[in-house]
Amino acid sequence: MQILFVHQNFPGQYRYLAKYFTEHPEWECYAVGERENIKKQLGYIPKDIKLLGYDSPPELQGNFPAQSREFANQIQRSQFLSGLLLRQKKNGLNPQVICAHPGWGEGFHLREIFPDAKLVYFFEFFFQPDGAVVGFDPEFPSTFGQKTGYRFKNAQNFISLDMADVGVSPTQWQWQSFPKEYQHKIRVIHDGVDTNTVKPRKDATLFFPSSNLPEKRFSAQDEIITFSVRNLEPSRGFHRFMRALPKLQKARPNAYFLIVGGDERSYVKGHESGKSWRQVLLDEVGDQLDRERVLFLGRLPYITLLELFSISSLHIYMTIPFVLSWSMLEVMACETPVLGSSTQPVTEVITDGDNGFLFDYFSEQELVDRVAELMEQPELRREVGRRGRQFIVDNYDLETRCLPQHLALIEQLLA
Repeated sequence: MQILFVHQNFPGQYRYLAKYFTEHPEWECYAVGERENIKKQLGYIPKDIKLLGYDSPPELQGNFPAQSREFANQIQRSQFLSGLLLRQKKNGLNPQVICAHPGWGEGFHLREIFPDAKLVYFFEFFFQPDGAVVGFDPEFPSTFGQKTGYRFKNAQNFISLDMADVGVSPTQWQWQSFPKEYQHKIRVIHDGVDTNTVKPRKDATLFFPSSNLPEKRFSAQDEIITFSVRNLEPSRGFHRFMRALPKLQKARPNAYFLIVGGDERSYVKGHESGKSWRQVLLDEVGDQLDRERVLFLGRLPYITLLELFSISSLHIYMTIPFVLSWSMLEVMACETPVLGSSTQPVTEVITDGDNGFLFDYFSEQELVDRVAELMEQPELRREVGRRGRQFIVDNYDLETRCLPQHLALIEQLLA
């Protein structure tokens, strides 16, 4: 039996699922993705998987209507991938199951190349021109072109929904973003949290030589407030967090604010100045900050990140109504209390005062007040942190919940 994973940034959401199949000799496991991205992810890729890489498609030349450029790039990527898979098919590649994230166009031709395979597509989000993200933050109003552009952005979703035998979406809220006539085709199954690895490490100590405090060794004895995202950008509330930071520092004069994230783009356009969002916000509020207590750590190795989560006194997580970050669930699994914005899908996971805390995304003052209040209640934070981990174990654990659900779905398809 063969299984093929398709993701331009493999392993992505398939990190644990691919590992499972490589450990079972009755399965021959393949993965395909963009070659340069795969190289960056080698530390997270199971060593026994057969990797197939394709070159990054060149930037399309010519005049394209703005809304169609993304779709045209997806078509070009699908052609690169198709050439690779057709060649591999001649060499014996013939998967019974294909798990694919179609968001970059890689799923367009899989049905034609492997007509007998069962296609399991990862459906992350459906953009509505009048949906949750449209005009959510008044600072970034949606233009008519952006709204109509969401129609084109969903072209790959519609094509993939038609082709897939079944789809997977990680949260109920993300599933509900898809049109009702297609929801029956999508199962809500999260990627899973490996709670055997993602667990409290309260005795950890960390120092960051490249930071502005290279000699400081951090531990759970310090007052540490963390903020962590893949990239520092407005879709994850970074601009609002930074504007609240001067007040947060005044409220907690002994706290260190450790900020994790890169300066690239994930979900929004770059700033019109060409500067990173980090630099834009530092230009705005930097002179109001005690820079010795604000550390920008960039991206950290995974285990270092888990150790940082474990020694954090309080973690702040913000997002517009969009896909849920893995990091929020991992922080909870480390028994660190999360103060999250009261936006979907955060509120699908966190119940205020029970397994975490919530605040109004738009209220800078409420964020400051809640941090000040919670930092004075260490027992409450510890108890809520413990309940947060238990909630993750009960609902998102890899071994007992999510992986069995994925396997049952695949077995059902093959049956």
